[in-house]
Amino acid sequence: MPMIQLAARRQPDHGNDVKARIQTFLLKLGEDDTAPGLHIEPINGSADPRVRTGRVNDYWRAILFRVDPPGGETTYVYAGTWPHDVGTEKAKRLTLQINPVNGILSFREAVAARAPDTTSPREATVGIPSPAVAAEAAPLLDALGYRRSDLTDEFGFDPDVAERAFAMRDEDALLRYAEDLDTPWQQEVLLSMAAHDALHLIKQRLQLDQPVDVGPDADEDTKIIAALRHPASQMQFTYVAGQEDLQRIIEGGDFGAWRVYLHPDQRALAEMQTSGAFRISGGAGTGKTVVLLHRTRRLAKTNPEARIVLTTFTRALAENLRRDLERLDADVPIAAHLGERGVLVRGVDQLAAEVRARAGEAYSDSARETVGSPRETTASPADADWDTAITQAGGGLPMSLRSGEFFTGEYAQIILPGTILDAAGYFAARRPGRGVALDRGKRAAVWAVVEQMRKDQRITGTLGYGEIAAISAHWLTRTATTFADHLLVDEGQDLEPAKWLFLRALVAEGPDDLFIADDSHQRIYGRPTILSHYGIRIRGRSRRLTLNYRTTSETLRYALGILAGETYEGAEGEEVATLGYRSARSGPKPVTHATKSDTEQLDLIAHDINRWIEEGVRPETIAVLAASNTAAKRVQQGLTQRGRSVAFVTTPRTAGGQPVVMTMHTAKGMEFSRVVLFDISDGAFPPSWAYKRIPDEDRADKDRQFRSLLYVAASRARDELVVTWKGAPSEMLLG
Repeated sequence: MPMIQLAARRQPDHGNDVKARIQTFLLKLGEDDTAPGLHIEPINGSADPRVRTGRVNDYWRAILFRVDPPGGETTYVYAGTWPHDVGTEKAKRLTLQINPVNGILSFREAVAARAPDTTSPREATVGIPSPAVAAEAAPLLDALGYRRSDLTDEFGFDPDVAERAFAMRDEDALLRYAEDLDTPWQQEVLLSMAAHDALHLIKQRLQLDQPVDVGPDADEDTKIIAALRHPASQMQFTYVAGQEDLQRIIEGGDFGAWRVYLHPDQRALAEMQTSGAFRISGGAGTGKTVVLLHRTRRLAKTNPEARIVLTTFTRALAENLRRDLERLDADVPIAAHLGERGVLVRGVDQLAAEVRARAGEAYSDSARETVGSPRETTASPADADWDTAITQAGGGLPMSLRSGEFFTGEYAQIILPGTILDAAGYFAARRPGRGVALDRGKRAAVWAVVEQMRKDQRITGTLGYGEIAAISAHWLTRTATTFADHLLVDEGQDLEPAKWLFLRALVAEGPDDLFIADDSHQRIYGRPTILSHYGIRIRGRSRRLTLNYRTTSETLRYALGILAGETYEGAEGEEVATLGYRSARSGPKPVTHATKSDTEQLDLIAHDINRWIEEGVRPETIAVLAASNTAAKRVQQGLTQRGRSVAFVTTPRTAGGQPVVMTMHTAKGMEFSRVVLFDISDGAFPPSWAYKRIPDEDRADKDRQFRSLLYVAASRARDELVVTWKGAPSEMLLG
């Protein structure tokens, strides 16, 4: 039975009927390539003798390359499906080529310059000037100090490809040209050079410094099979294991590509073995969650008996992770409870609640040592009612501290993780990272409110989510109980210290124990948390991803501009910059609608949504994001009045067949083809109520949170971003 390798290449947009026929064709090919209905035929006059075409139906022809290594299995490399005549001509020109410098496999057209392919999603040569025309301006790569020989001698680019790359006068032109190459690793080389990366770093990232493992006397077909195994080749080529594998690849489209083709950086992180806790960071859309999912699958396949926990900030985001893991590989064993073999996917609060239930009566003892009094396992989760406690016991507080938000932060960052049980302990506590300075008198007044809140909790039979996590962590540590061999954490930047204490206690320390993905620029809750303070040692064990796969370079540039001028702190207290982030895609610039009223904003939004749907955009891939539920409901009502039905959702999900309206917070962790940011107006974003009774010392951090929220919202857009406001725009849009 032949082996099938699928290649990621631009080809015509296929409807569901054609996709089904392609799937049937490839399945039959994998069973018997001599079946007469397939019509696997060589092409006379072809540039590559391995090329074949196959009959998908009377109109569509598949392009294949047959590879026959001596003593090995026949492999067909599927390059795509085109209309009969177009496919035949393309097959004549297309070659499967081993790069002479690094041994990586790629396709190459047998002509130096090709005409625009009208069957492709975009014209191949749009915006690409000839070298003669571009010579009048200073080419970008020349200005950055690179030489043409860097591409030809160091990376094995064809001379004509290198010449055209050096003709590009600016970053946008180079990006458009890189997209046209249709070879992912070469695109990455040009994008990295545009970011002024050193050549040796580019090679390391793509693992081009690791030669293809093949003998010097091997024949060409054996070299091709070996080249297919290199991580840089696997950015474009993937082996098909069976019918389900084939179906998810063909039907996945752009939104499903993460399940198939990994960047070498991503693949290395998914497959590496670590000696302890490890952290990956990176901007929105750089593939952190992709790495976690592939790594989870790898751990489960390597050891079917392993207890693996995949967790994230909320229950709803965890449910999305579970669905994505099943889409990645439906055969990954899913556990139902902590401590079972397989993969358990839960939100952090769900995990802490299950540990509380497992602890039984002993939980009360841990509560006494964590929050100062015994608590029942049946205590209801509820946020602390700081306003009531301030009213009852806050008479000694200065007005600047009569803020529920101040107490929420003080309790989560200092008191709870420090297991502070009395005033003496609070007087002695260090308060790193807290903006408001407190003398002894102020600490006494603060502690009176804390005691009142804890008293109120005992009376009402409630516990905060952070407290449940802290008490569960204490029980796990005291009893030396662990429920996981491997723990993977997504959206780590928004977890408070007590939950980090809990997660550290949940998994046994050892190889591959704790793997964390975060992005400090997406922190929209709480203060930065330094992980080493809570037993998680990641110094020297971290990696940063910089290539954005979701958004276009134009949208990425706009989103990063929102963060400009602010300083962000990482998980080890280091400053985190946005330098080096780049996108693999180009597209239209974000559109801004400056209006005079909500009515005008909604008119324009309705027009944009209707236009997109008329252009063929799937409605469920369109989202309107607002700052609050109230604003989101206003959008839904306004669009309904304009004849455009949209679904208002309060959890991170799509609504089949309809555009969605949700808050920016809800959109965290999601992506959409088109995104509209509603009412980013001066006075409306950030909303003034969010700063009510915020101490002056904390206002800067609140500003950072709202900039991060706007950055999160803008970076949900895959293809197009629209921003609307009335009157003047928010100052956060002005850089």
